[in-house]
Amino acid sequence: MSLLTDILKIENHVVAIYRSPAMPEDADPAGPKCCIPSLLMKCARLGRKCTADREHVTCHGAVSGLGFGGIPDRERTSYSLSSFPEGFEGTHHGSGKRYFADPECARMQIDGVKDIGDGKDAIVFQDLEDAEREGRAIEVVVFVVDPTRLSALMQLASYSKRTKGPASIAPFGHACQQIYAIPRAEGESDDPRGVIGMTDMYARRYVGTDMMTYAVPYSLYRRMIGDVPGSFLQDEKYLGNLGKALRLSE
Repeated sequence: MSLLTDILKIENHVVAIYRSPAMPEDADPAGPKCCIPSLLMKCARLGRKCTADREHVTCHGAVSGLGFGGIPDRERTSYSLSSFPEGFEGTHHGSGKRYFADPECARMQIDGVKDIGDGKDAIVFQDLEDAEREGRAIEVVVFVVDPTRLSALMQLASYSKRTKGPASIAPFGHACQQIYAIPRAEGESDDPRGVIGMTDMYARRYVGTDMMTYAVPYSLYRRMIGDVPGSFLQDEKYLGNLGKALRLSE
């Protein structure tokens, strides 16, 4: 257990995400439909190694979200996510999800999701300490936490940031995009940010009502771990407030 997880008393397993040439034989394969329960949550709750390849992914959002080739048709996706313009008649699925006022607004948001991968490899979710012990090429680290612990993690991401702008973002995206594709792309930046996720209402059914995800590139995670000694996370007043917020004395 790391000093960070010990101080925050994080109850779920911290999840490492990395790629593999093929699905490991010692990992549980993804289940049908949404990958959140069979990959992220199974690993976070039980510490099980879980995996998927393109063949095991049936969810539209997971293809791009888990790095199996990106968003195939951004125009069509923009229409499916928005309210259709008055009088519009087309071949797009249904009448739109109405997340956005129009396809142009939707396109502005989804264009922030980078296309990753070619669908020829596998993705692995594993307990972070196990993955580090095995020397895996970790790309993203995911915390499944309540708002109080999320607040502490966001502050820690800001602790030694020496550039303008927020250390954390909450972009629109499918749950899989928020836990992998978006933070993985942040890892390519010289100024990586943490990604607040699980705002996808479909996927929220698979987590507790008080749970969110905080996904960070592995490089940012290493910086955060190095920042713990001497930081607010070792300040008695802050820890007292943390304990009260978590109702640890109850």
